[in-house]
Amino acid sequence: NAGSVEFLVDKDGNHYFMEVNPRVQVEHTITEEITGIDIVQSQILIASGKTLPEIGLTQDSIPEPTMYAMQCRVTTENPAHDFSPDAGRVWHSIGRRTWISWC
Repeated sequence: NAGSVEFLVDKDGNHYFMEVNPRVQVEHTITEEITGIDIVQSQILIASGKTLPEIGLTQDSIPEPTMYAMQCRVTTENPAHDFSPDAGRVWHSIGRRTWISWC
């Protein structure tokens, strides 16, 4: 199985370990977006016995990210109902791009 190792990096390039997760993270689509690597496909190939070099994944072959991506989770609670979960629309607009999500 493939998992993830999370680090924070400060402005001086020092790495600080955060956690290891023995599964594909919900946020894996962000890594896929900035690296161009299909993490789920890679995990399946590794589980089938392929090595990282056999599927073209060596440290030197992973491109430096050329963009940034961010994923957010929005949760709502209704204070008028003892902070129970609530649902509704989330609208966000940047310039001419508008995202509509149903919660």
